[in-house]
Amino acid sequence: MGPGLSKGNERKVRKAMTPESLVVLSHGLRLVVSTLREEDQAFRCSVFEANVQEEEMLSYRVIFDGFEAVTCLEAQTGAYNYAMRVYPAFADQMKKPPYLIWRGPMRSL
Repeated sequence: MGPGLSKGNERKVRKAMTPESLVVLSHGLRLVVSTLREEDQAFRCSVFEANVQEEEMLSYRVIFDGFEAVTCLEAQTGAYNYAMRVYPAFADQMKKPPYLIWRGPMRSL
């Protein structure tokens, strides 16, 4: 993180950047949803499997990219409905929207 952050503050920043989970699957995998506002003012959500160890996200795999809607809640609801269809065994455990806004995994430059 930044050079001016103490370890405690760095941990808080990392935790704040961690997406909330729709559901915890198996072996540390979690389903998470990213939400972006596009240039045309529409909202776009993607569903990821996140590999987590000791509360730190290690890797992400896109499950579906492209739920677009006029409102944030509509886009997140589309992602939630898709996740319920793809993972029906976990449907009763999934957190319903709204979700905290998370832009998605950081990409390397």
